[in-house]
Amino acid sequence: MIIVATYNRPEVLKRALRTLVVQTYQNWTALVIGDCCDDATGEAVNSLADARIRYINLPERFGEQAGPNSVGMALAETDYVAFLNHDDYWLPDHLERGIAALRRTGADIFWARAALFRQRGLFEDRTFFEAYSESGRSLAGSYHTKNVYSEPLSAWIMTQSAKQRIRRMRLASEVGVQPLKDLAMRANQLGLTLHAGDHVSVLKDQVVMRPPMYANLALYAEPLVQMIEAGQIDDLREKISDDIWASEQLDDMADIHDDLGWGDRMPMADIHAKTGINIADLQHRSRARAAAVLQTLQARTGEKLARQPDLGEMVSYARAALK
Repeated sequence: MIIVATYNRPEVLKRALRTLVVQTYQNWTALVIGDCCDDATGEAVNSLADARIRYINLPERFGEQAGPNSVGMALAETDYVAFLNHDDYWLPDHLERGIAALRRTGADIFWARAALFRQRGLFEDRTFFEAYSESGRSLAGSYHTKNVYSEPLSAWIMTQSAKQRIRRMRLASEVGVQPLKDLAMRANQLGLTLHAGDHVSVLKDQVVMRPPMYANLALYAEPLVQMIEAGQIDDLREKISDDIWASEQLDDMADIHDDLGWGDRMPMADIHAKTGINIADLQHRSRARAAAVLQTLQARTGEKLARQPDLGEMVSYARAALK
């Protein structure tokens, strides 16, 4: 099952789902979880007319993707569980390669490599790829590197047994680090194994724009999706390679994977595994990083929340809606 958390970006969501529909691995179902969205989101999903894609709109809003993703995880009963952010895009071989790697290696979790892009140009009319996600990544590496090290969630595929052990994503209000980084740390604490692929199969939008970010239709990404649908993958990979080469010459993203200077990664990971104490999370909390994460979430929509709903209640609602 593919889990897609979304909030009021119907045009962008539909664009992401179009890259799901053209996957070479076709034995999938998808669950789009709306974070109390308006009607346009449901209309966008329905317009694809694909019975494999189900849409559930939660009656209350979490204000972040960790909530809807956790609802989806609770409902996913398939052998493999993948995630697709509503503003990221998959190359056609993403699911096929990821599932094959999990079967071949016996790993619990697969991370694909991603190509990270943003809009460029006077009218934000084109994209520019800036970097690849790091090769040879490890779950333990999440303790001492920047958030982007474990991103994007769209690169993650996990087995059902791994999902059952992880259970859910913790909300930004519950942790001092980014929820996705916390997910990687908890997976490491649980002793889960990771296979990090070297093949790029995910395109991650850096969403670098003025708040509220979700108001932007991201039309600059449409040509990328059209190339994917047309099977122009070699041309797209050539563009990615050329852009990143230019970015490296300009030193645009030189510090994207820099070590944060918090000591060796393995002792920090080992302490978490043996004692349950996450030093990296505590360090972030001491520097008020949790507040910074919540501010980032607000910048996406321009909205504040008085409260977040009870996760158990939202899971019960979604389960009933699926019947």
